[in-house]
Amino acid sequence: MTYFMSDTWYQIVRHVRTDIRIPIWLFVNIVQPILWLLLFTQIFKSTMEAQNIDYIQHFSPAVIVMTVMFGSVWSGMGLLMDIEMGVLSKTLATPVSRMSIILARVAGSMVMLLVQALIIFGIALALGLTITSGVPGVIFTLFIITLLGSGFAGFSCGLALLFRRQETLIAVLNFVSLPVMFLTSSFVPSNLLPRWIDIIRQINPVEYAISGVRSIINNGWVWDDQWKALLALSLWMVIGITFGTLMFRKRGEN
Repeated sequence: MTYFMSDTWYQIVRHVRTDIRIPIWLFVNIVQPILWLLLFTQIFKSTMEAQNIDYIQHFSPAVIVMTVMFGSVWSGMGLLMDIEMGVLSKTLATPVSRMSIILARVAGSMVMLLVQALIIFGIALALGLTITSGVPGVIFTLFIITLLGSGFAGFSCGLALLFRRQETLIAVLNFVSLPVMFLTSSFVPSNLLPRWIDIIRQINPVEYAISGVRSIINNGWVWDDQWKALLALSLWMVIGITFGTLMFRKRGEN
């Protein structure tokens, strides 16, 4: 267990350092959700006010979730680069724990994404967001989005090992990520969604994250939505990481 923990830690540090050395990637990942927050709150503001909805309170939780979701789905690209550059094969020549390779990739992605989420929190507060549950609510939010992002990162790594081509991985991730986000109550309340979208969103893990975060921010510690989010997202994380791990065992050393 000690070797497994140390193997995982050193790889997490490596992944975080790699991300920091690509400032344009960090810049885009931070600025893009800020633009979403600024633009969409202006586009939908008058429409939502007519429905007596404070759109900052409605949309800010979704932007925080979107930041983590869109960031985590690209975790597999880093693994694919390691494969193409021969880094993975060299790593496998060492006695490093095989399971730690996937877990470290997932955890390294989440470290950077949680920092980005905190920055979005700060911007949203400056725009007028009110967090009913205070600092504990922010911590709970970080936990929820960690479950969501870990699941997506695990799936992304598994797909990278399955396809082993950047073009294919990029095409699949783009094909999946945008529809998954739009099939939620991110932009408008669920009661304004078409019936078929409302049905699909109820099995969408991103919707559970948005509902849980929105509930803790706007309503405080009302556990009706939050326990559902914790249960669904815990299952999502386990499935995602399990998929990534199984694909690594099957194709990682080929």
